[in-house]
Amino acid sequence: MPRNQAQNEQVRANRRAQILEAARGVFAQHGYHAANVSDVAAAARVSQGTVYHYFESKEELLMAVYEEWETTNLDREIGAALAAAPTFAGKLAALARSAAKRVEGSGELLNAQVEFWSHIPRHEAIRERFRILFTSLGAELAQLIRAGMTAGEFRRVDPDSLARVLIAAYDGLIVQWLADPASVDWETSADTLIAVVLHGLVRADAAHR
Repeated sequence: MPRNQAQNEQVRANRRAQILEAARGVFAQHGYHAANVSDVAAAARVSQGTVYHYFESKEELLMAVYEEWETTNLDREIGAALAAAPTFAGKLAALARSAAKRVEGSGELLNAQVEFWSHIPRHEAIRERFRILFTSLGAELAQLIRAGMTAGEFRRVDPDSLARVLIAAYDGLIVQWLADPASVDWETSADTLIAVVLHGLVRADAAHR
């Protein structure tokens, strides 16, 4: 019996997820520059033509892996953080720790990620995708900060600027971790970052946690 449209879309979604999962493993193992689409196809047990049917290039494939790693996990982390604590300071702290745990658990993929960052200034399409991604990530973080301000828990700051600083802190730690993994304790770094941020952000008359 022929599949209907909904079934076809589900098949496509499953195949795309299968390719992305394989690509994540290949990029983690080989890095971005040494990995080949043929490696991804073999890992996913599909033809190279099938990979190219879903993704136009190796750049597009890693960008999709990176976007899913960032946005899907951040959405989940934000949802968990919002339910984790009664105060916005507690929610922000929970989010910081969750993000640090995710980054620590994705260590092998970070090498490919940083390799890929080098394409941002030279590749207009990649630069635009990163601009959209960072704008989206920043907006979600800023929304949480803004909510704490509205509730009277946080002092008045520029929530968009603070969100960018928080993102930059993690990206900077990733580079340091790649240079010397022993130098970065992700849990301690997250606790230190959030303690310093909350010291300046939480109003003196508001509960700290």
